[in-house]
Amino acid sequence: MAEVSIVKCSAYESAQLAAAVRQAVELIGGIGRFVKPGQRVLLKPNLLKCAAPEEAATTHPEFVRQVIRLVKQQTDRIVVADSPAGLVTAEAVYERTGMTAVCRSEAVELARFDKITDTHGLPTAQLFDDVDVCINLPKLKTHNLTVITAAVKNVFGLVPGLYKVQCHKEHPNARVFSELIARIYQQLRPHLHLVDAVTAMEGDGPAAGKPRQVGLVVASADGVAADAVLGEIIGAGVGRVTTTSHAAKLGAGEADLRRITVKGAQLDEVRIPDFVLPQLMWLYQLPNSLTRLALRLVPLALTMDRRLCNGCLLCTRICPQQALLMVNGRPRVDARQCILCLCCAEMCPQKAVYLRFLKRRMYS
Repeated sequence: MAEVSIVKCSAYESAQLAAAVRQAVELIGGIGRFVKPGQRVLLKPNLLKCAAPEEAATTHPEFVRQVIRLVKQQTDRIVVADSPAGLVTAEAVYERTGMTAVCRSEAVELARFDKITDTHGLPTAQLFDDVDVCINLPKLKTHNLTVITAAVKNVFGLVPGLYKVQCHKEHPNARVFSELIARIYQQLRPHLHLVDAVTAMEGDGPAAGKPRQVGLVVASADGVAADAVLGEIIGAGVGRVTTTSHAAKLGAGEADLRRITVKGAQLDEVRIPDFVLPQLMWLYQLPNSLTRLALRLVPLALTMDRRLCNGCLLCTRICPQQALLMVNGRPRVDARQCILCLCCAEMCPQKAVYLRFLKRRMYS
């Protein structure tokens, strides 16, 4: 039986959050179960992009701070690192998300995944192999391709930034992309997962959705089980969250709620019946062979809001299909090339990319 703990926490206030993080870990065995004295520990938050903490696109810095302080009960050898998507620098992301300030004040190392190794044919962060323990610190968010992103999906961050774009190009369908994520998780599997679900993101995540107060800290040694419980809480279920179901099929964790022991708050206490899931979720639940047919019958296209677009061109550089054209100094989507991977929507700092229905899916 896998174990998942759920602890209520209404805000990022230091004392309340410290108590919630500590209790969540104690319910599944305590920090001593996962970290031994003197071990080197990697904390892997979700730092998708340059976003302020209140946008709910990244793991909150106060959440990271309290995990640092908990781990310090066992060791001072702590390093915080992630590989942001796209072409933005890690330093810029660390500064904007609050990681630089937290690591400086807590006197822990803030590193980059600048050394790469090969893990069964995939380039992954050498730092993961150089530490004794990896603690995964995902943010609970919706995700247009995978329905939710939490413990399993956050491990994708151990793949270097630019290669993530290549992964989208080589795995353009949501199902095969989820299979890739599941394989990466199976190979790397962090030792402990602590999910920041105090404030989550709903709607068209993982970057352009809206913050939603959930008020939870979730912990497990099994990231698949943690995601199964989180999916149940927000009404996504297990079967629709393809990263969870694929990882379970690979034997990387437990997704059957009947075989998961929930400790702390119980599911009936914390379910959110009106949590807003991604609008494209229905499309990615179809068999692969029906996806293109569905797009012809109900055509969708990405569109740029030129009132919000500031012409930074990050979207044109991040697109794996080169489906963004420059027209009068602004990007325009060539819908014939677009595979709806939504990399541009994820990385747009202005949230200027959105989905709309078209009579004919040509150019936006």
